[in-house]
Amino acid sequence: MALSEQDRIDINDLINLHGHRTDAGELDQAGGLFTPDVTYDLDDFGLGSLHGTAAMRAAALALGGANPVGHHITNIVITRIDDRSARVQSKGIGIKADGTAGSVAYDDIVTRQPDGWKISYRKVTARRAALGEQEAGAREVLERLRQAAISQSADDMSRVYAVNAVHEFPFTPPGVPSRLEGRDEIVNWIAAGWKAYPLKYERYRTLAIHDTSDPETIIVEQEALGTSASTGEFALPNIVVLTVRNGQIARLRDYVDIPAAAAAMGRDM
Repeated sequence: MALSEQDRIDINDLINLHGHRTDAGELDQAGGLFTPDVTYDLDDFGLGSLHGTAAMRAAALALGGANPVGHHITNIVITRIDDRSARVQSKGIGIKADGTAGSVAYDDIVTRQPDGWKISYRKVTARRAALGEQEAGAREVLERLRQAAISQSADDMSRVYAVNAVHEFPFTPPGVPSRLEGRDEIVNWIAAGWKAYPLKYERYRTLAIHDTSDPETIIVEQEALGTSASTGEFALPNIVVLTVRNGQIARLRDYVDIPAAAAAMGRDM
């Protein structure tokens, strides 16, 4: 049996009302659009799955002012599953208080309840690349970073970092900055180091890569292998904590082995 015209109107209203009620801060009413045991899948944002409307409300309150100020739902497509359920695909544009915007795709299962249609499952996926392409993940960006360092290409390094990226050195010798902010400052500092120091990276050896609760953050144990004009071949161990957003480095914490770096350059600590 096909969905009736009234079913489709009610389901459209259900999907659209979520944005209206959430933006108005009417979280209890927004929760009423879902079944009590709803699964709200936010794995793509590193937040796992929320189970139940109480968990959804708590998550929204915890996010506070970081919530979008406007949820704009578009492109609703309804496909019948059976007499009591349907799949609904839609898109969302989220506008934040600072004027930035992002796009997501919603994949919902709605079910017919005694008091009307409700959302029983929702998966939210961020849209980050055009024409259906997948953006580079943390591991791919790590390889791009390594290749830029090996080739000593400032242009390639610029493409790796986000405009507002942060590069931190938790351990630094005197005279070396512990924090670089913004793509230009980071790349200029790296390029200056290529000219000033006698080190040439040739390849990297991966010792281990550890995933974290954020799918866009990895912890890398590695060695940079190469030659020094002062001391010959070297192997520099280090650990990096790499966070990628929208296919570029947003934050990098670089735990450099300072004694090993000094030895490679033929310098005293």
